[in-house]
Amino acid sequence: MTLSLRSRIFLTLTPLLVLLAILGSAGAWLLYHLGGRIDVILRENYRSVVAMEDLNEALERIDSSFQFAIAGEKQEEKARAQYEEKWKDYLVALHLEENNITILPEEKELVHRLVELTESYRRRGAAFYALKPMDPRRRDMYFEAGLFDTFTEIKKVSRRILDINQKNMEDAARDARRTANDSLLYFGLGLGAAVVLAGTLAWYTSRAILRPLSDVTRSAQAIGAGNLDQVVPVLARDELGQLADAFNVMARQLRAYRRSSYDRLLRAQRTSQATIDSFPDPVLVIDPQGAVEMANPAAQRLLGVKPRTEGDIVLTWGAPEPLRAPLEKALLQQQPYLPDGLGQVVVLALGGQEHFFLPRVLPIADPYGNTLGAAVLLLDVTRFRLLDQVKSDLVATVSHELKTPLTSIRLVVHLLLEETVGSLTPKQIELLLDARDNAERLLTMINNLLDLACIEEGRLQLQRVPEPPVSLLRSAAEAIQARADDKEVTVTVEAADDLPPVAVDVARMGHALGNLLDNALAHTERRGRITLAAAAANGAVVLSVADTGVGIPPEHLPHLFERFSRVPGQSHESGTGLGLAIVREIVAAHGGSITCESRPGEGATFRITLPAAPPGERGA
Repeated sequence: MTLSLRSRIFLTLTPLLVLLAILGSAGAWLLYHLGGRIDVILRENYRSVVAMEDLNEALERIDSSFQFAIAGEKQEEKARAQYEEKWKDYLVALHLEENNITILPEEKELVHRLVELTESYRRRGAAFYALKPMDPRRRDMYFEAGLFDTFTEIKKVSRRILDINQKNMEDAARDARRTANDSLLYFGLGLGAAVVLAGTLAWYTSRAILRPLSDVTRSAQAIGAGNLDQVVPVLARDELGQLADAFNVMARQLRAYRRSSYDRLLRAQRTSQATIDSFPDPVLVIDPQGAVEMANPAAQRLLGVKPRTEGDIVLTWGAPEPLRAPLEKALLQQQPYLPDGLGQVVVLALGGQEHFFLPRVLPIADPYGNTLGAAVLLLDVTRFRLLDQVKSDLVATVSHELKTPLTSIRLVVHLLLEETVGSLTPKQIELLLDARDNAERLLTMINNLLDLACIEEGRLQLQRVPEPPVSLLRSAAEAIQARADDKEVTVTVEAADDLPPVAVDVARMGHALGNLLDNALAHTERRGRITLAAAAANGAVVLSVADTGVGIPPEHLPHLFERFSRVPGQSHESGTGLGLAIVREIVAAHGGSITCESRPGEGATFRITLPAAPPGERGA
């Protein structure tokens, strides 16, 4: 009679299950017995230990109240209050110990003695406070009449109670360890027997089971390698035989599926290529090795690439410089590259003219997370770039034309306020001051617009020189120091003198730091703090401006450096929303980056990361 695989496994595991049930029951009984033996003792002894510690603490405070009372009449009220309060704690601890006697007869005798001493001590304490403050008899009663001696005796008795309870706990712990060691020995013997029995049964069962499984495994590996012509022999009609039958059926179906799926795969590939070809913008599909897998006609015309066909040598695509790092991250780290600003366009020649393309690099992965390649899409934004250029030129032209008359108006207002052409009434002065503030605000906005337009057009000429970071920070702090003193805001510089210098245009970088400090001072409350710091980091220098102001809500941080970006409810009327945009452009022109960290109510920290000056230029 042939036993089924289920029956053989059941017969193999039944002795093990019985042995495990016996071991488990014995272990549960031993643990229950061990826990029951020590739980009550440890719990009650612990209560006595805590009670004696609380009693000693209260006793010390009662004794110190007598010393306060002897020290002087000024301490009388405090001493009496402490005396009354600590007697309550003392009596609670004593009552707890009286109802928790576990070690007979020694602990009972000690508690009885403690009660007698307590009554005597309380009578003497009451007699002590019955005397008037500064009465010489108080000192005699404390030192000579037995008050201090009774205190000492109570300490000894309570200490003895605490010691015998602690000793009882230690004895219980030793018993528990001894019982645990015995249990470990019995468990070890049982487990040894289980291991021997399990090894014998496993050896017998493995001979009957592993051979058919090995045949199935070898055939599965061959199918995985592409050889679908596999047949597994059926040695018995048990579950393993059913597995072999199922495997053979699967192999037949795979062979049929391979023949039918090839046509569908070819049709899907042609559909994908037709879809990509229909895009007017250049589209490429790059395989994991960096070769061009697919390319539409627009990409072929622009980049001169062609899709790799079967049999071709795999050649890595020489992507334009701005796309190399994003493409590498997409293939190696599955990190997409989705810029959204015209400042990140790629300039390529098409038909003898420059065209501007906004790149998109998207990783392609299968459902299991394996990288299949990357898709590169180049959006032609030439028209938008030209419109943006027209807008920048218009802003620059209008700003420049407004600056001259506004400067004249500003000069006239200043002359009127200086009363060089006659005296003014208070109302006239008030109106002129408002006009002056608005003129200054408009002039600042126009200057910011002109600076931003100059930077965006690439007309910003940087006069770079190696400059110590601490000098930049100190100059910026000195420029704002007077206004900070008026507002009682502390400005500090924390930077070492031995940091590597940075190659910067001192005036432009000072302007950027000044904008950050203006914002920090505007949003920091009176008696706040602004900290300028510098530190070295991986061949770069990080300049930071931190304040203790109102902070920035997290939803506004991603748009903080955009033009005309202002935080609702925090931006001052005099702000233009251009300061941080100018800071970002200046830092970017120096090859650096700027970030902001902030939480509402906890201030904000702006960090400018600049490359350190090359060693050959540091001595210049």
